[in-house]
Amino acid sequence: MIGRHLDAARAAIKTSSFSQQRSMEGAAPFRREMDESRKAVQQSRELLKRLRQRLGDDMAQGWQDDPDLAPVAVSAFDADILRAAFRDLVRDMSIPECQWRCLAESLVREYVGCDQIEVGLLDWITHK
Repeated sequence: MIGRHLDAARAAIKTSSFSQQRSMEGAAPFRREMDESRKAVQQSRELLKRLRQRLGDDMAQGWQDDPDLAPVAVSAFDADILRAAFRDLVRDMSIPECQWRCLAESLVREYVGCDQIEVGLLDWITHK
């Protein structure tokens, strides 16, 4: 009877060490893939930053070249899209109400690419 228990214990130890070895082998490729993903995300952020900078330079140059150029207008369709994106972010990320206006402002600034934002648009986006 003791022999059976010893055999069962040895089998359990052998199985657990085998599964532990397999999990360690699986961790290395996972870590490599995570590192590659992080690098790809970082590269895309840098590319986006360069594109925004180039766009900002072009917009600033456009304002300098043509002082009568009208500010960027947000259509009702665009405003509705911004409001829907805002609501999704608030719901999914559980953002407290005290941060809503700042979030809406950053969304509009990123979308329009202009520092001047209509206060009424922010009020409409953040309205419950």
